[in-house]
Amino acid sequence: MSQSTTLPARSLERTHILKQILEHIEEFSDDSDEVDYAALKEEVLKPVIAERFDPEVQLRGFLRTFQHTITYRKAYSNIKSPELRGQIDAFVNGKHAKDVTSNLGFDLLLHKSPGVQHHFSLLEELKKLLVGGLELKAIVKDIFHPKHKYVKDLPVVYEGIKENSVVECYSQVPFENWGLTVKDTPRYTFLPNTVNGVKNVVKYALKNNYRVRCAGYRHSWSSIFSQDNEILISFVNLHTVTTLPDPMSIVPGEYDPSKVPELKTIDLKEETVPGKHRLCRVGAAVTNEEFRRWAVAGKAWSLPADVILVEVTIGGVNGPICHGAGISHKTLSDYVRRIEYVDCLGNLQAVDDPQLIKAAAGAFGLLGVVTHITFELDAMTYAIMKPLKEDVGLGVPPLSKKDIPIALRGDWYNAPDADQQIAKATEEFKTRAANDYYTEWFWFTYQRKIWTNTFNTTADPTGAVNYPDDGNVFLQWIQGWLGGVITEVPLFNAIPGYWQAQLIASLGMAALPPTLGETKTPTYKTLLPDALHFRRGVQNMRVRDLELQIPLPPRSDDPTKPDFSIVQRAWWDVIKLVYRDAETGGDPSSAMRLALEMRLMGGSDMLLAPQKGNDLGTLSIEVLTLPDAVADNEWHGFVQKVVDLWTSYGGNVRPHWAKEWEGINFKGMDARKYLKDVAYRDQIPEFRDALVKIGETQGWTIDQLQKRFSNELWDKLVFE
Repeated sequence: MSQSTTLPARSLERTHILKQILEHIEEFSDDSDEVDYAALKEEVLKPVIAERFDPEVQLRGFLRTFQHTITYRKAYSNIKSPELRGQIDAFVNGKHAKDVTSNLGFDLLLHKSPGVQHHFSLLEELKKLLVGGLELKAIVKDIFHPKHKYVKDLPVVYEGIKENSVVECYSQVPFENWGLTVKDTPRYTFLPNTVNGVKNVVKYALKNNYRVRCAGYRHSWSSIFSQDNEILISFVNLHTVTTLPDPMSIVPGEYDPSKVPELKTIDLKEETVPGKHRLCRVGAAVTNEEFRRWAVAGKAWSLPADVILVEVTIGGVNGPICHGAGISHKTLSDYVRRIEYVDCLGNLQAVDDPQLIKAAAGAFGLLGVVTHITFELDAMTYAIMKPLKEDVGLGVPPLSKKDIPIALRGDWYNAPDADQQIAKATEEFKTRAANDYYTEWFWFTYQRKIWTNTFNTTADPTGAVNYPDDGNVFLQWIQGWLGGVITEVPLFNAIPGYWQAQLIASLGMAALPPTLGETKTPTYKTLLPDALHFRRGVQNMRVRDLELQIPLPPRSDDPTKPDFSIVQRAWWDVIKLVYRDAETGGDPSSAMRLALEMRLMGGSDMLLAPQKGNDLGTLSIEVLTLPDAVADNEWHGFVQKVVDLWTSYGGNVRPHWAKEWEGINFKGMDARKYLKDVAYRDQIPEFRDALVKIGETQGWTIDQLQKRFSNELWDKLVFE
């Protein structure tokens, strides 16, 4: 990048950076570049600079900017639905999102991916040959090869008691997780649809001395998956988990129990507190989107908290002890009342003991292959959402006004009543933190505003709407897909990192409410599951993500209440870190090219939960970036500095198990050693003892458990 395009620290904010991109972007083009620079300037950059935020204009401009690039055309061709491609084309050509989605007319459950259709056709061939009395092993190769290249000595494992269908299986299919941080090649990948199928896979593993690990959408960054030459059970078909974009959140359709396999069932059980709480048995392969649609259709029962993503399985969210937001809420696993699983001997078992469930409900697959989870749901409520875009210095106020970097200081900063403004904002922030049902804040790098999303609930359905509506679901899906396209375009990876951050931030902020035509504080009343999953299509853009759980300490004046100043400190320590190099004469930091995000939540009763013991609450805070920051060797050094800051406050700070933490030092110790010897020093032995007790009552030993369901990571952390 030329010297003329280097910005001073005081100019490192949205408008200055976008003007710089506007003036210099074509300096990075080459002869093979098919980027439409006119569209980028006129439809994206200039409207944002002029603060004419219209998500449709912005997204359409981004699409037109990149639609002729090789990357875009390849991603477009991966969309197997001609209906979706037609919708994108209509939108690019000027049709409004609400009109694009008005005549969808195709059903989610009937719209099978090519991988699924291929699988079903092969099973039909097998069934016909079995009926004809042919020797199965002799014809397996002819049926599956060369139609699928990953087949070698394919084992025959049956789905049911009757030998009339086999579990879908592939040999030596390379595995990679969504974040591209884990890669291996399992010996076999099985895709069972029934409990008997799972049992038979585990029995096959037992007979042949294989370890078994499971995966859903692979949306974890740490080494919790299968290993080379072992067995992987996938609860999502291989086409879906290896191809972006995922159409699930945008393809319409309702949950129909008559059309789903056994591992995708949702069954209401008895009420535990009449009118308030009810048990619900959910298959481990059910996705969050399928469960959301079921809950919205019934309008009766809901999980009280959940992750934002809909493109994940219930089993995948529950296993690594994931969470939602709100200081009154624990992890998703804390709402589990019964776990059904296939044990290390291939037998179907269940755990519902109130003490042992604290290990079984968040066991990372170490207990066995979970087939069904029984949650305790809450009676349905309605969220009253009032999302805000507010000044970065007032939305989450700093402990000292001077902590705000020069580039982010708003007009209020030098006003006579600045101290009063920040004091008032601090009280409002603490009130939200302490009292709101759901609490979450986003800061996109170099933005002068943050996005505040906190809300409360009501039982009154009056005035409730679908949120987001079909048009906005489409826009959100497009945004996630487009983000994945943009970050792989050669031009994007050639420009400076802080330019990348600003383009993605503009894309993100423009699509979040309030947008053009809305009031300063729009209000949406919607069903709680829709509010919990307020973003769709997030799965379609790969990111890197480090998240820590910081216990809230007691207030000095009232030890029974949490001190939220640690939240302000952790938030602003990262913002200051982003600006530190530039303010000392160096180049702008571009390691965090996406966002700083935080949620407040409660503690947890789960033995291996990062929130366990946090009786006054937990700050769940994370930094996210784009893959190119890793390729540029900026990410690891940055997250190490972040961890050093966040672990310096005291308390038992622990990482989210499913996010990035391996290869990072915690308080001068390697992450694995820190987790085993410090963070979970008491919890890991307690967890292991609970597994022993479960095994004693169900006929297996912990040595058998380790041999069948562990991997290299869990060998070190739990079983050594």
